[in-house]
Amino acid sequence: MPGGKEFTDLFTERLRLRRFEPGDAEAFFAYRSDPGVMRFQSWKPRDVEEMRRFIAGQAGLAPDTPDSWFQLAVCLRKGGELIGDCGLHFPLHESWQAEIGYTIAPRRQRRGYGLEAVRALLDYLFTGLSKHRVYASLDPRNRASVALLERLGMRREACFKASVPEGGGWADDAVYALLAEEYHRD
Repeated sequence: MPGGKEFTDLFTERLRLRRFEPGDAEAFFAYRSDPGVMRFQSWKPRDVEEMRRFIAGQAGLAPDTPDSWFQLAVCLRKGGELIGDCGLHFPLHESWQAEIGYTIAPRRQRRGYGLEAVRALLDYLFTGLSKHRVYASLDPRNRASVALLERLGMRREACFKASVPEGGGWADDAVYALLAEEYHRD
């Protein structure tokens, strides 16, 4: 197995973060292909088959595999419904830090699930994997995402103007980060 760590599901009061399973492909595609979601995503899946291939490619991947995105399904603990996903990226030659990404299905947004899931990721990365720094890169027009990161204590470190191709134009890219010594578990 590439990398070195085995992944054990993460649990919060209302959520379970687990590896994706083959049966998740349709629900995964349903929210990831929503125009409102795709607007702020760099990966824009074309069809359910692409999701199946993606999920198959994640099987056996260790969470700390360098230069990879390790994607987790965000599910409700009660009933197991897939409501989103979180990604962990471990830059090559930078084992001290990790990048995070997250998506919550539109019909499940504004209920605190994103905050709960990202808080679980931060705990996993700082406590479980002993990372020094965690960062997120996002479109600063995604106000809900900016608010989520700021609520978790992450600070805006940079904003790269017109640096990300977007639908024939360009979008800004804001970087938010948090250091292990700044991280406070609730």
